[in-house]
Amino acid sequence: MEGSQRDGGFPCRRRRAFSLVELLAVVAILGILVTLAFPAIDVARASARRSACSSNLRQMGIALINYEAAKQRFPPGNDAATGRGHAWSSFILPFLEDVRIASLINYSLKWNNPQNLELTEAILPVYVCPSGRERYAGKQDYGGVMGSAALISEAAIRPPGWVHGGILYATDAEAPRRGCRVAEVADGLSRTLLVSEGVDRGVIDGETNTRYGNSVWACGTNCFLHNSFALNAAEVDSFRSNHRGGVHGLYGDGHVSFMADEIDPFVLMAICTKAGHEPVGTTP
Repeated sequence: MEGSQRDGGFPCRRRRAFSLVELLAVVAILGILVTLAFPAIDVARASARRSACSSNLRQMGIALINYEAAKQRFPPGNDAATGRGHAWSSFILPFLEDVRIASLINYSLKWNNPQNLELTEAILPVYVCPSGRERYAGKQDYGGVMGSAALISEAAIRPPGWVHGGILYATDAEAPRRGCRVAEVADGLSRTLLVSEGVDRGVIDGETNTRYGNSVWACGTNCFLHNSFALNAAEVDSFRSNHRGGVHGLYGDGHVSFMADEIDPFVLMAICTKAGHEPVGTTP
């Protein structure tokens, strides 16, 4: 009796180990579960990146609206007429809680003057889409909308001012343009784009092998003259993203909307202009 009891008289039970078949079955089940989980993880990550991108644009929207409230006009897309070439995205830095860089930039000098270059080559997270695949000095994944140059065959439906008709138009080559006033947005702030995505775009300087122009936040040429019938087209200045199904856009009233790839070409052109007098209901 004593030999069959231990630890206070309880009977001793033999432990049964997993068989090889059972172990393989468990491993197979775990493998299937992991395989099923990967797509869900990818979807969750993509959703998080898309949400972060939308948040970036909302911050820009708040900064642009606060700039307009302080100056009574939106910033110019590009102060090219002065020869300095600073961008809208540089002018709003004090309203993006990035006062330090803004206070150090010498706006009386060209944006890429050696005295400014160390500052303007900084990577600012708010200007970088988390879905972007490239990384370089001064990266800018968002562009100010200066109008539309997409040609529509029916000239009769082409609105007046269809070329340089955006809120953040670049400085006109013939006459310096002041910033746009709210009263000049005849189509309505909620129907007019301020900024759109343009991820991983830009031109490489053949001499320096560095990015410049519309791919850099400090340079005024990071404005879009939208020149395509569709989103995610191959043109350098087209609106594009790495999000599945469309592109984020920031409107003049500060709201952010996801524009689907299937957007009507005329609607796309219409929301790029501030005073095209398009019929009500043609915009998203």
